[in-house]
Amino acid sequence: MGLDDRRGARLRHERLVGVVLSRARDPARRARLQPARRLAPRHARPEAPPALSVPAQSVARAVVVGGGLVGLSAALHLRRADPGLSVTVLERRRVGAAASGASAAGVRAMGREPAERALALESLRRWPELERELEAATGYRRGGGLRVALDDGEWAGAPAAVAEQRASGVPVELVDGPAAQHLAPGLSPDCPGGIHCPIDGQANAMATVSAFATAARRLGARVEEGVGAAALETANGRITAVVREDGGREACDLAIVAAGAWSGTLLAGVGVRIPLQARALQMLLTDPAPPRLSPVLSRFAGGLSLKQLTDGAYLIGGGWPALILDEAANRWEVQEDSVRGSLEVARAVYPPLAGCVVAERWAGIEAFTPDGLPVLGPVPGTDGLLVAAGFSGHGFALAPVVGDVLARLGLGREPLAHLWSGLRVGRRA
Repeated sequence: MGLDDRRGARLRHERLVGVVLSRARDPARRARLQPARRLAPRHARPEAPPALSVPAQSVARAVVVGGGLVGLSAALHLRRADPGLSVTVLERRRVGAAASGASAAGVRAMGREPAERALALESLRRWPELERELEAATGYRRGGGLRVALDDGEWAGAPAAVAEQRASGVPVELVDGPAAQHLAPGLSPDCPGGIHCPIDGQANAMATVSAFATAARRLGARVEEGVGAAALETANGRITAVVREDGGREACDLAIVAAGAWSGTLLAGVGVRIPLQARALQMLLTDPAPPRLSPVLSRFAGGLSLKQLTDGAYLIGGGWPALILDEAANRWEVQEDSVRGSLEVARAVYPPLAGCVVAERWAGIEAFTPDGLPVLGPVPGTDGLLVAAGFSGHGFALAPVVGDVLARLGLGREPLAHLWSGLRVGRRA
């Protein structure tokens, strides 16, 4: 990522975040976006048996590795649950500098795998109250989600998809072409219909990161930026400290590893191997246009996530790859083929985009697991060690409840295992 990329990141941060954060209580603490990070190599599966809870224990000092949304949410919930607990967050760069800040910030239940649906539904239940609880703006809007077909072949599988998701509690409905046009004026006339989820929505990525960081600090968590974790220390089968990259040592009774793909390297040091793969995904941002699109648009065939922001600009994603130039140096390059492909799909679904100019483009490096689902919970064989990693490009919406789960596990309280048992460490990812 060269000088122009850094300038672009700064401009993007100001544009995506400025309007929302102007309503926040403490604008001086706004985080800046640097959407790239070093990723750990892929590792083999852990051999230890899975665990769904940890025994009640006395915890005086906790260290959270990673200052993204999940880590900040965990720190916030730890301090909220136990105001006497010492909580330190170690963030190698700045809060939200990696996947959280580069996220398209979708807040959805629709289209998720069964193993994470309960977690997503609980998290979406909490999102409307976040701004009040955090005392800061997140840019959250519940405008619904609309997944559309562009031909009869795509449309043929829609009824079965609706029935399957409804069976697990996701409130989706089948809509025909005219109803889809009503929900998303400007939608392609070729669309025979889609699936609508009224509880889906969107937020502002960096505003949300800043809100969690500010709230965690206000509750007494120590959030250290520019300080990474080099290693985990254990003794007699339990965590004892996190070694800092600057040579310092954070003694602790509880360590939560929420460092994206860096998590793999840290956990490998204590004999736990999690399969994580680096992928760089691009995003496109247009100039502002008149407001007309409320739901988040996606397509059955994939390749699209389309949102209109509060200033009228369109944010276009959908998993289009960028090139990782150097993982260690956090260098990536947006690929012209991906830009063209992304715009082609987006304009086919939503023709008004043909009149919009792409103002900015960037990529963010994220960590994926083989099955596309995160790894969450206690690390077998090491008491006091928890992990939450590998969210595979769709963890933003889950952060409010994942942080709560981690805090409950760390403090030996009811772990809400029914929400996340299919994501445990040791499953066959």
